[in-house]
Order: sequence, then C-alpha cells, then structure tokens
Amino acid sequence: MMASKISQEQIQMLRYEVKQPNSVFYPGSKEYEKSLERWSAIGRQRAGVAIRPKTVEDLASTVRFAMDNQLDLAVKGGGHSTDTSSSSDGGILIDLGSMRQVSVNPIDSTVTAQGGALWKDVNDTAAMLDLAVVGGTASQTGVGGVSMRGGYGYLTPKYGLVLDNLLSAKVVTADGQVLSASANEHPDLFWAIRGAGANVGVAAELRFQAHTQPNMVWCGTMTFMPDKVNEVVEALNGALLHPHGNAAAQCVFALSPDSKAPVVTTVLFFNGPEEEGRIHFAGLADLECISMNMEMRPYAKANTLLDDAVPPGGRKKIIGVKVAPPMRPDFASQLLMQIGRKLAAVPELANSCLEIDYFDLSKVYGVSITETAFPSRTMTLNGALILQWTDLSKDEDYIAWGVKIQNMCENELRQAGFKPDQLVSTFFGYTDGDNMTPEDMFGVNADALLKVKRQYDPDNVFNKLNPLGHFG
Repeated sequence: MMASKISQEQIQMLRYEVKQPNSVFYPGSKEYEKSLERWSAIGRQRAGVAIRPKTVEDLASTVRFAMDNQLDLAVKGGGHSTDTSSSSDGGILIDLGSMRQVSVNPIDSTVTAQGGALWKDVNDTAAMLDLAVVGGTASQTGVGGVSMRGGYGYLTPKYGLVLDNLLSAKVVTADGQVLSASANEHPDLFWAIRGAGANVGVAAELRFQAHTQPNMVWCGTMTFMPDKVNEVVEALNGALLHPHGNAAAQCVFALSPDSKAPVVTTVLFFNGPEEEGRIHFAGLADLECISMNMEMRPYAKANTLLDDAVPPGGRKKIIGVKVAPPMRPDFASQLLMQIGRKLAAVPELANSCLEIDYFDLSKVYGVSITETAFPSRTMTLNGALILQWTDLSKDEDYIAWGVKIQNMCENELRQAGFKPDQLVSTFFGYTDGDNMTPEDMFGVNADALLKVKRQYDPDNVFNKLNPLGHFG
C-alpha cells in the first residue's frame, strides 16, 4: 500500500525528475491551493505536493516516482468526486487541469480528449464539425472520470454508455509506462479501464467514436406543482422508450428557489424537431406547469442545463440511487414528500435535490456484462441524491439522512421484484474503509479484474477509488 507522505527532500527530487519543474507546487502557494480546489469540499485533503503536468511524459515520470518511493498518489481530473478518491493526505496529487486539449478527426469521426478535459471542452469542439460524443449531462464534469465509471447521457438511449463509445486510450501504468490500450493493443488493459480505470492506471488520453449531430435538439425544463407529481411520473414512464432512441429525460425533486416549496422539474431532451418532441412528450407538454424553458438548442447547450443547479463550492455529497421502472407514482409522491419536508426544515440543505435519469438503457443492457469491466448493466433507472450544505459539523447527519433515501429506493426495488446491488457505476463508488469486496463492487468481473490489477499494478499504486489492492 502506497501510504507514505512525501518529504521536502523528495519534493526536490521530483522537481529534478520532471521536465517542467515549475509545474510542481508547494503547500501555501497559489497554484497549490488551486490544484486542491474541487466541486465539493467533501474529501478535500492537503497533499504534500501538487503537480499539474502539461505532458504525458511528466505525468508518467510522476507516477513512476510515486511507485519507486512508495508515496501516496491521487489523481484529480474534473474534481467532481465527493469522497477522498481524488485527493491525498500528505502524498502526491496529480492535477490533470493543464491537459485539456481536444481534437477531432473528421475522416473517421473520432474525438480525442486529454485526461483533464471537461465535457464542455469535448462538446464544443465536436460541435464545430457537427458531431457529438455520448457524454455526461453536466458540462463541468471530467471526461476521464465519467468515461471510466460508465457514463450516462442524453445520447445513451441511441448509442449506449460513454465507455461503450471509447475506441482506445493512452494509459500511464503504475511503473510509468505509457501504453496504448484498445481492442487490438493490450486488450486486457482496455477491458479493465472501461469500468475500473482508476484501479489500473491514469488515462492520459481518450479516443471516442463520435456521431453525426447536424441538427438542433428540443430540450429544456418544465416545473410542476407537487400535486402534479403522479401525472408527471406517469407521463415520464410512458415516454421512456422512443423507437429511434431520440428521447431522454430527467426528473428532479427539489425546492422551488422562489417559494421554497417542493416542486417537480423535468429536464426533457429530444434529438429532433420541436413538433416531434411535443408529440413524444405530449403527456408533459399538455400538463399545466408553473414554468417552462423548452426551446431548440445546439446539442452542446443541452449538456449545460443542470450546471447552475449544482455550482462548485461548499460541501456536497452524491449518493447514488436505483429506481425500478416504471416508477410507481405513489412512490414518487412519497419521495417528494420526504425530500421536500427535510429540505424545508433544514434551510442549509435547501439547494439539494434528487435527480432520476429517465434513459432507455436497452443499448446498455444489450452489451454482455463481461464485455467490459463495468458491472452494472441493468434496466433500473439511475439517479443521484445531490446534497449541498456548508456546515462541516453536519456531515454525518446529512449523509445519514441521504442513505435513508437510498434505502427507500432499495426497498422499492425489492418490492418490484429486483435484487438491489452495490455494483460500481457512475453514481456508486467506494473508498478505503467502505469494506467492499471485489465481488461486491464488480460482480462477475471481479476475478478477471484482479488478474489485470496484478499484472499492471502489483504494488497497488492506484488504491483510491473502488480499492482492490489488499484482495490481489
């Protein structure tokens, strides 16, 4: 286990090791503090040193230095984790924030992004050539983290998971090698990074299959009073499937920013003209709402609709939930009541919300579980309880309440005939101390993943997210 803190002497040695020593930052400096910044203050630890490499070579040198000196190592991409998986207490923090280049190959319609790129970088660059990549639904999340943990987005009903659209990657392994991983090169490593990338290396570069996206999309939000929750959920259930995979939606339970009363907001996405979108979402379009912000937008803009609701700063925790489809209107009403009551009673939590993805997952479910390391190919609806607050003394209380909401969803799954699991995915991740076994986290892929782990990271350099080392 790499658990040692870096010494002042080792910091100087690291500066000599890399080609750009001015990318190595000391505690107390402005650039060091900037590297520690993240979307949530939860999980923020003070590294002994931070490095923001600009080249793959310096990234590889830093990883190798950590292994050779048995130093704790963490990698930060977009900085959206709400645990300690991208931070180090006294060790080395690699901040990929200076590696955000994105390029497009118009000949084969592929998009290549460096490991520190955000989805905004990818979406905006691809759009220049009328292309789109399956990506997350928030533009400020990191490409690498989302890709290697599954990745659901508005294009998932048509094209599958983000990682199912990954063609190849440039991976820095624990010994500092830079390997090309694809179906033809190091296929075992390519298999592993699609679902468990943080366990076996750092994705310095990711190459995706892009898809033609010349048209605008009809998208936006509609907000309803709480007495409409049953009708909203029935309409979303009816609109889950589209014959060409052109529709997606999200259901958000929150408080109105104006009245502080519970409301139901739908985020609707239709990859086509408004007339067709209105027909598909007729159950919602014809329902009385208190606000509407639906219009034709470029695809890249659709992925910014939720950004303002979850701005960086303060304390945040993402707690994953899984919901049985079709969602029971009575259960939705119970959830809204529980969430509304809590957020109204605790003003500090007022900006929190529960978001449920109404994405048709047939394309995801249609891929064999053993095709990639990603273990969570089920037809359940995925969601996230996003808690936001400021008082660090309330961390345990608020997270414990969030787990109760998670348990409500698990009980509903059981009643609907599903078997709840804790398999890792975009919204489900674990760190040291969660006491999860490889089988708990990766199911039938656990043994094969441990074999790859032993080959590419026998010293357990990468031990932060969904840790496997002590089982290897």
